[in-house]
Amino acid sequence: MRAIIIASATLVLAALCAGPAGAAPLSYDCQARMTRVETIPPVAAGDASPWQCAAPIAKPGTATHWQRNSLEYCRLTLSAYDDALRSAQRMAKTHRRGQWIVLMDADETVLDNSLFERERQSCGSEFKDAQWESWVAAGMARDVPGAAAFTQAVHKLGGLIGIVTNRNSIPADPNGAWYTSGIRFGTPALTTRGFGHDEFDTVADLVHEVLSNTRPGTNKAGAPSKATYSVGDGVADRVRARSAEMLDKHPLYPGLELT
Repeated sequence: MRAIIIASATLVLAALCAGPAGAAPLSYDCQARMTRVETIPPVAAGDASPWQCAAPIAKPGTATHWQRNSLEYCRLTLSAYDDALRSAQRMAKTHRRGQWIVLMDADETVLDNSLFERERQSCGSEFKDAQWESWVAAGMARDVPGAAAFTQAVHKLGGLIGIVTNRNSIPADPNGAWYTSGIRFGTPALTTRGFGHDEFDTVADLVHEVLSNTRPGTNKAGAPSKATYSVGDGVADRVRARSAEMLDKHPLYPGLELT
């Protein structure tokens, strides 16, 4: 099975370059986004570096205000995702289901972290890792307008979605930060679901099965590619089925039915 990758570009640049709409545009209520009221929760017990600004001393920057409150930003991101969806539709016509993937950056492409930016700017403080970790733990990031609808549309077309959460490079990695080596695991996300010793062993087995059956593709120069790859027949389906079985036994929100 050969997985073809479409890499996402900066949203605003993509929006400015987007052509006229072809297929039905993605649906999103920009007006509701602009009139939303967000309640800042109290600082969590024991949080020494909270993301919240308890005592504002400055106004947020104009760029953050524009991202959070303008109709223009919302429509630009929707335009970018409409353009990306047309590319995905073309890919779906020439590749079998489950054999192509869209890679997307997490922050400000899929997840909107502008509330964090507003709070930090209101306190006049610069970015700090501890405050960012506090923000991530709060789980208050919203989706960028159009992102959720786009990913759902790609799945319906038979494509896969890959989300890049960071580009931290390994020291002395010859590939640099763009084509990073290694895998970063978010183990708290697994323990939160109730995974124990046996489940982590299964996760390791699944990772090993995928990596041991993955081979790099070939670039235009005939050298091994750093962006495309092929996975052995049936591997993705087997791993996906075993993963789904584990996740069904350990739902993220027990008692909540998602429709």
